[in-house]
Amino acid sequence: MRLSRQTIEVSDIESLNRDRLVLPIEENLKMNPKALALATFIGLATPAIADIALTPPVMAQVPVPTGYFQDRTWAVSVGFDGQSFSYYGRNKQTGDAIELYSNRVTGTPQRRVYIWNNNGYIYQVAWRPSDPDLIRVQVFHPNGREILNRLLNRNWDI
Repeated sequence: MRLSRQTIEVSDIESLNRDRLVLPIEENLKMNPKALALATFIGLATPAIADIALTPPVMAQVPVPTGYFQDRTWAVSVGFDGQSFSYYGRNKQTGDAIELYSNRVTGTPQRRVYIWNNNGYIYQVAWRPSDPDLIRVQVFHPNGREILNRLLNRNWDI
């Protein structure tokens, strides 16, 4: 491999950081097939890698327990609008209701946990895709004490 070096003289050291460089110029080099294959692979894979890396994990095709779930006391609706998960919970006896939005998901593919925060109160819905008609709703006081833990069934009548 023969290299010839072309040097641009620098008359003023302070101007070096602007536009005066020392650049090697390679001449008569034969392409290395392994390097060419690697460069091609990296060039083709970069957009896919960037797409995966730039997609928030919560939004990357996570199944969601959308629908309306209830028992005798509580009614909960969970949804997804493409940007965040929504939680609408209502006490059927008192009429008190709350609506929250979040993009926080944890758990495993077998058991997803969707989490919302309301002034320190943590609302979470645990859901198993293998049992899509059942969710567990839990609410935790800011001190960490659990104040609600209910299993709710999907209501197909609404």
